[in-house]
Amino acid sequence: MSTALLSRRLCIALLATLVTLAGCSSTQNNSVGPAKVGPGAYNPQGTANTTYVYNSDIFLDVAIPVFDPGLPKDEYGNLDDDEIVEQNIWPQVRRTEAKRFAVETKKALAKTNSFGRINVTPTTNTSADMFVLGKIVESDVKELALAITVVDARNKVWGSKTFENEASVGFYRDKARQNTNPHEAVFKKVATYVQSLVVKKSDAEKQRIQDVADIVYASVYSPEVFAEYLAENKRTGETELLGLPDPNNPMLARIATLQAQDEMFVDNLQDNYDLFAANTKEAYRTYQKETLPIVYKIEREQTKRTVSQIATVGFAIASVLLSKNSRSTAGQVGSAVAGIAAAKTLVDAVQSNAEIAKHRGLFTEMGSNLDIAVSPQVLEFNEQEIELTGTAGEQYEQWKAHLYEIYALEATPDKQI
Repeated sequence: MSTALLSRRLCIALLATLVTLAGCSSTQNNSVGPAKVGPGAYNPQGTANTTYVYNSDIFLDVAIPVFDPGLPKDEYGNLDDDEIVEQNIWPQVRRTEAKRFAVETKKALAKTNSFGRINVTPTTNTSADMFVLGKIVESDVKELALAITVVDARNKVWGSKTFENEASVGFYRDKARQNTNPHEAVFKKVATYVQSLVVKKSDAEKQRIQDVADIVYASVYSPEVFAEYLAENKRTGETELLGLPDPNNPMLARIATLQAQDEMFVDNLQDNYDLFAANTKEAYRTYQKETLPIVYKIEREQTKRTVSQIATVGFAIASVLLSKNSRSTAGQVGSAVAGIAAAKTLVDAVQSNAEIAKHRGLFTEMGSNLDIAVSPQVLEFNEQEIELTGTAGEQYEQWKAHLYEIYALEATPDKQI
């Protein structure tokens, strides 16, 4: 064997050995260790978990009023039917979403373990340490945009931010996600944002917020006694705490009892909101699954139509618009032309879809207004029976009115209510 041939074979053997060792090293580094085994290592859904840290013993109670559905209104405050068509909005679905999104936000906030009571409420007319206010800016199954504002009991705004998410047309190709929400990430982002705001507050400020919430509530029942502890900042509109009443004040004790009943009523309402979410889940998931590919198809058709229109008569429209607004772009003009030509496409497609048609009656019923239906109930307090009827919001107002009557009667025992 020649020296050259022997050298060549040794080189090949050495290279093969190095490649084998490199492969073994790579396999070992990527298949074992904390990154692949141990608690939390198995994640078949491909979703990331968020870890929240909250170093405080003071937990603020949160109210999440049903979201503003973002329906366009005319100058008189009525629904703008033309804009509803233009924006491809199905009002019944938007109202359903307004309630579902509030429930989803509540669930996401609960996972942070950073708050006290977290309740969905019919309106903002309730007692809480802080409020998470939401508005649907856009929701067409593909794209979801929510405007979130966080306010505390002092009427002080902590922050406002819009959260967006876009669902891929391939989302439902994974059978494991057939019954999941393609926009779940939005609610996780909202929860992370709200939690990031509360952790910045000192314990002293959180205690002050709770004190303001209690005194504001007390002043509703007895303004002549408790209003003096509060003042409104004329410049900011925020409520300032001037002092605290004697904790042994008998009026304060009576109001604390009523407040506990108030909170209990709102806590019990959560079963109704959870039931609403459960009853609409199948219909809404069907709507999402069936509509998502429709939205993508419409966009493709709009793109083709835009190119065709601009190539023919579109240039005339573009030149007029561009001459009136120097800040306009060709893309904006193209979008406007396409929007005019296909304003009703999504609504028409949804209304003709056989799967969605099975649930259309439920959407019509559940999305008729922003409140939820609640069965009539009879509650007992102070040996009195109170019958409540109507929607959740109506029953809550009736309950609060009765609590006020009880307080007034106790404050003046000789008075007949």
